[in-house]
Amino acid sequence: MKGTFFNKPLEWNIETLGETWRQGDELKGSLRVKNHGTDAVELDEAGVSLILAEIRKVQSRADGALKPTNKVSFTEKILFPGKEKELLFTFPIDANAAITDKKASFYLCYGTHFVEAQLQVKVEPKELFQKVSGLLDTFHRFKLKECKANKKGVEFKFQPPTSREMANIDSLFVTYFMDKDNLGMRFEFHVKKLDTSSATTKLNKETVSVERLLPSKDYSLGKGMINQDKLLKTLEEVLSEVKMKAVF
Repeated sequence: MKGTFFNKPLEWNIETLGETWRQGDELKGSLRVKNHGTDAVELDEAGVSLILAEIRKVQSRADGALKPTNKVSFTEKILFPGKEKELLFTFPIDANAAITDKKASFYLCYGTHFVEAQLQVKVEPKELFQKVSGLLDTFHRFKLKECKANKKGVEFKFQPPTSREMANIDSLFVTYFMDKDNLGMRFEFHVKKLDTSSATTKLNKETVSVERLLPSKDYSLGKGMINQDKLLKTLEEVLSEVKMKAVF
């Protein structure tokens, strides 16, 4: 991913290693600035920053949309005429960082005051989360509709299968998160339940929530390899629990 920005007399060029990132990755790259003027320029408040922001506010150039917190500055503060400086940077992306969705995204900002220009950074869910979701699809036919960031982690929305045993489930939301080396999963089932407590039988809608926190041995067999058998057992236990609570 590359970007160029001119603000006379300075020319800024930024380049990253990669085009997309996942939660838990490192974003690495370099920022170069060249002075095309005849006078020296101070780089006291200049460099690159990684900022989470609302997409709508960034696109409309709203004041304060980009607030640099995680930033890297030039160590040498004076750039003489005709000279160029390079700044190498590394930004760790937290394992529970917000993913890029319709509302918000990370931005790589650079220049004077760290916000003169920006590139949108696409952060995707941790691969582990996508693999677990794949098990729900392959073995239980829950189809992924969308995923988005929330305050607790990454929320995956699923459409349930049309099978008879799952007919009571309207939708399923799974929020994935990491608690140190543990995999956290919050299942929220929107279900239909028959209410026979009154004279007139009616169908109510309610939410059934189930949470699991798995140690690494119960979800991983090593780097990039999931423990499919134990994960499937966990998913089957969760589905059985919900079906028992939501039978009608």
